[in-house]
Amino acid sequence: MRCMITLCLYNTYDKKRLHDIHIRSVARAAPVCLACGMTLALLDFPQAMYETVEGSTTIGECGTYFCHLRKENRYYELHDRFPLGILVATTCHPEEKKSISTHSLLTLCMKKNIVLIMGLGRRGLPKDIRQKASHHWDATGKGISFETCAAMGFIGGILLALNAGKRKTQKFKYG
Repeated sequence: MRCMITLCLYNTYDKKRLHDIHIRSVARAAPVCLACGMTLALLDFPQAMYETVEGSTTIGECGTYFCHLRKENRYYELHDRFPLGILVATTCHPEEKKSISTHSLLTLCMKKNIVLIMGLGRRGLPKDIRQKASHHWDATGKGISFETCAAMGFIGGILLALNAGKRKTQKFKYG
């Protein structure tokens, strides 16, 4: 049984005002989530993002991939609550007692819904969010820090590569 994996972008930028980085990050996350079979969740963004991103991006076939996620009910916007699933903080500095290996994470993904929460911004995830997470995952296993969008692509690549033999590949067709 393969369960749902959600990539949750947690807004650590301005909670009251929309910035271009919000729009670009969401637009860049959509193709990664679509390619990897993940759901995309936004947490504590300053405003509703769907119409804003859909109408202003050239990323992901001018927003086509983003729209496809929503049509498949794989896109959510949340405030003050997390998506359903086991919360896993993505970090290059995992707490030893909460650290989970990539292999163990994939094993867990086969049994439970997983929420990979990623801090959007240079400060990463705040301490209170890291404490709420059941696990901490360093995708590199080497403590290497990534810029948010690079991390999304890296994580997506890992999930695709390690899960390739466990499911059929299906080419995405849009339009």
